[in-house]
Amino acid sequence: MWHTVEITGDPDDPNRAPRISVQWAREQIEKYGRDNPWVLVNVFGQFPPSSINALLGVEEVTSAMKRHLTDDIYNWSQKRLGIDVARFGDDRTVIFPRQGLASFNPITMRHARDSAVSVDIANRVLMEKNIFGSEMEFFDDTVGWAHGALDVMRSAGHSPVGVAFNGKATDPRYFNKRAEMWMEMAKWVQGGGALPKIPELVRELTAPTYTYSHGKFQLEDKGQIKLRLGFSPDLGDALALTFAMPDNPKQESFPGFDKSAQLKHDWNPFEDKRL
Repeated sequence: MWHTVEITGDPDDPNRAPRISVQWAREQIEKYGRDNPWVLVNVFGQFPPSSINALLGVEEVTSAMKRHLTDDIYNWSQKRLGIDVARFGDDRTVIFPRQGLASFNPITMRHARDSAVSVDIANRVLMEKNIFGSEMEFFDDTVGWAHGALDVMRSAGHSPVGVAFNGKATDPRYFNKRAEMWMEMAKWVQGGGALPKIPELVRELTAPTYTYSHGKFQLEDKGQIKLRLGFSPDLGDALALTFAMPDNPKQESFPGFDKSAQLKHDWNPFEDKRL
């Protein structure tokens, strides 16, 4: 009983809409594939299948928990820590270690009111950095709660990275940085990543759904996820933070890399030469 009009940007369709660049459409199809949700929405003008509205399925996550990787599969990669920072209340501070395709048991912390939260977090991260040997540490600095811990680490000579979940994504296809990191984590799980066996992690990683807003991939709001789960997805957010930047080889994997050859100087910026 309805008259339907189908509008597509398919470069191979003679009745395609001229508003979409043929060159751009072909680039998207070649880069991501014809069945990719981004291509379905933005090139072909189709709704993505409802079955992929959930970012990850239970089977995908549980399979990742059953994977046993040998050292040679991941030990070439850079070691990272993702730190989801909490203050007080029900939320937890989570420190999640990852190296390439392998992730390891996270450390969780709860903080008493009026305690030295920033110092406690920084000290625990420094301890894990020393034990795990991480080269990069990514903090959730969305609302500024990580400022203190970041300052403590920087004053100790380290270079942690603050990440704003609501900040701009590196890839313009994503609504914000949070959506980008979670999608990269999902692709990592589907591409052979190994997860620690934590039942709670299954619920956290399979809870978020996604949609498209003005053509950009958008993850379900964290507040909505928390209401549905009854707790904040702190484990998932901490792991997602390790995907804030593309993976790199660890320093020792570069042939001929010699730490002793790094720049050294004895310049003291606080020294007063006039004295």
